[in-house]
Amino acid sequence: MEALIAGILTVFTVGPLIGIVAGVAVGIFMGAIPGLTAAMAIALLSPVTFGMEPITAIAFLTGIYKGGTFGGSISAILLNTPGSPEATATAFDGYPLAKAGQVKRALQMALFASVAGAVLADVLLYLVAAPFSKIALKFGPTEITFVVLFAFTFVAGLTGRSMLRGMSACAFGVLCAMVGLDPMSATPRLNFGFIELQDGLPLLPIAIGMLGVTEVMLAVERSIEKRRGNSTNAVSSISDTSGPPLPITEFLTYWKTILRSSLIGSAIGALPGIGASMAAFIGYGTARKYSREPEQFGKGSLDGVAGPEAANSAVVGGSFVPLLTLGIPGNVTTALLIGTFLVHGIEPGPHVFKTEPALIYGIFTILFVANFFNLAVGLLGSSLYGHIVKAPEYVSYSIVGLTCLTGVYASSNSVFSIYVMIVFAVIGYFMKKFDYSFVAFLIGFVLAPEFEIAFRSFLLIAQGDPVGLLLKSPIALLFFTLTVVAVVRIAWSEHLNTTGKKQRT
Repeated sequence: MEALIAGILTVFTVGPLIGIVAGVAVGIFMGAIPGLTAAMAIALLSPVTFGMEPITAIAFLTGIYKGGTFGGSISAILLNTPGSPEATATAFDGYPLAKAGQVKRALQMALFASVAGAVLADVLLYLVAAPFSKIALKFGPTEITFVVLFAFTFVAGLTGRSMLRGMSACAFGVLCAMVGLDPMSATPRLNFGFIELQDGLPLLPIAIGMLGVTEVMLAVERSIEKRRGNSTNAVSSISDTSGPPLPITEFLTYWKTILRSSLIGSAIGALPGIGASMAAFIGYGTARKYSREPEQFGKGSLDGVAGPEAANSAVVGGSFVPLLTLGIPGNVTTALLIGTFLVHGIEPGPHVFKTEPALIYGIFTILFVANFFNLAVGLLGSSLYGHIVKAPEYVSYSIVGLTCLTGVYASSNSVFSIYVMIVFAVIGYFMKKFDYSFVAFLIGFVLAPEFEIAFRSFLLIAQGDPVGLLLKSPIALLFFTLTVVAVVRIAWSEHLNTTGKKQRT
């Protein structure tokens, strides 16, 4: 109880509260612009937090995460162009509502459903995370090896159209993480004579290159296509001031949809690699299945806005369960957050619940409080954010490109980091073109050091009998079985899809 009170009091000070407000505003701003996601905002602005107090830095970045998740729905509703991938399902009914002159109702339903879904998920996080961390304390090298192996498999199989491509991206991330000093013998490896690579490839330039600069390159490509007359994706904008507001009493009539989608999003967020996009689509499909008027879906149903928004916002709270209890990021955004945690001397995992319980409850409180600031900023700034999405691409992406360069240089004061960013921007461009998952790459890169140490320790402890050691650990055996089942099921599903395509052709 003392840790809980201390954590709450830490958050209700000037620094963290300002951090939450600023983070939410930036998150909504970035999320509202098509292509600029919360993950990109966190990658770009992480260097800004290095001089902050740890709790303020976490408050700022968590605010971005919360705000960006809602922000994507603004352009989805106004322009039929999702600001972030998870807002795609919102556009199905949000844009028809906007065309019918009900922009305010659609935007406010997206905002209210996002906040409600996030609040329910954060309450579940309070209840689930601490007990789960006690189980996680029993994890040794054997258990961690097979938990991370399962995470690799799960991510590779569910973050792209092809499991082979997902596994290739994940393996490439693991390979890139091998650069630097061997963690056990301290001998240099794969640094190709560059002293700057002695400590390994830096996460921030890689993330900014693949997220930010790659999007700038794609925007330039789109601009060239438009000039050539090859683009057919132009959409007309709609005034965000039209239509009546959404009464709270009407919003409350959708409580079943919101509760159902919140539970779906929380469960999916706790599983590594699935992400908010799948949660949004499952939330949308479930809302349609249980709706009294399923024929209205796709024509302008508020249920069709509430379902995906509650689900994708609930993923935020759910994703902190594996992040804080196991140190395993569930998506790109939490993978970037781990980097910031480590900079501030915080190592996510089960031990942090014992060593720094006040900090953990402080993070829980930040997540909870950020929802209400998200509601306030979303309501106050809805008109402004509605106009942001109409800014020309050459303006917004020029700012993004400049921010990428300054952010990377400021984080290390090294031109070499800019070279790393450029190289991985080009790699990220081709990965997008050929449908190789950036999520799988980044999860592989972030988890590889922990996996390597755990796996090599597991082999040393096994003393030539790894199968025997595996059979002695029920937890490791469970995750090994889940990994095999996941590989078989995903491979079989891919085989069926390939066979179906051949038959259709």
